[in-house]
Amino acid sequence: MESIKRPLDIVSKIKAVQHELRDSERKVAHVILGDLGFAGKASINELAARAGVSEASISRFAKRVGCKNVRELKTALVSSFAIGERFIEGFNDSSDDTAIGQVAHGIFQAVKVVRDQTCAETVKSVAQAIDTCRRLVVFGGGGGGTVASADVEYRLFRLGIDVRVFHDTTMQRMIASTLNENDVVLIVSTTGEIPEINENALVAKQYGATLVSITRGDSSLARESDLHLHVHIDEPEGIFRPTASRYAILAVIDAIALTLANLRTEVSRELIRRIKYNLDDHRGTDKRFPVGD
Repeated sequence: MESIKRPLDIVSKIKAVQHELRDSERKVAHVILGDLGFAGKASINELAARAGVSEASISRFAKRVGCKNVRELKTALVSSFAIGERFIEGFNDSSDDTAIGQVAHGIFQAVKVVRDQTCAETVKSVAQAIDTCRRLVVFGGGGGGTVASADVEYRLFRLGIDVRVFHDTTMQRMIASTLNENDVVLIVSTTGEIPEINENALVAKQYGATLVSITRGDSSLARESDLHLHVHIDEPEGIFRPTASRYAILAVIDAIALTLANLRTEVSRELIRRIKYNLDDHRGTDKRFPVGD
């Protein structure tokens, strides 16, 4: 079997072997990790001069960290710096608010933005498509998409919708192959650029299923969708703050659920009454308890 070629995470590689390096190689590592931008742009003699070592030491260092030569080392350095500069050099989050204050502020802003982004007519169209479909399947992946896609099932089963959620991409592909023009596939994705999920969406569309997405409007997934709800939240630069975009996605899901409930009032009311009745019988009666928990 042909081996899979993956890009080298040069920063992790250097850190992993740093304690095993010779003195001259350790000096090179110190310079590179201290200024990744410089190291990626510098010539071999400039790098050697700053580290106080010979050019031969730079070549030996490159091979020591898994590169064929200095050119490959520099390519890996440029790639690592471009992808994760703020994660390597750190980011100073100047906010003096408390942790709960920062998180709450992010949620408020995300929900405010998505309120302006979301087209009410498209929400209604999505709800109508789900209301009349034979079954609804939901695909999600990654951090935000996995959590949010699961919430679709929690919100819609109580409205009498035959809904199933799938996170394993192989299973998604299998399920997509069983769909037809009577079905709806809903994709929840923060970026809309997960290759496996996008491919599975196209499999479902190939067999006639209506493709609905909640994702960025400029994404590959959005362009292929029959119905698309735009969600794009500019996340703050702080690398430790949880992403607020998932709250925006949840707000859109709730809007679909509310619209759908109003489209099928009688069914929704009776099913929710049954759930409330049996939950209260189990946990005690309080009309303010949620229909869930």
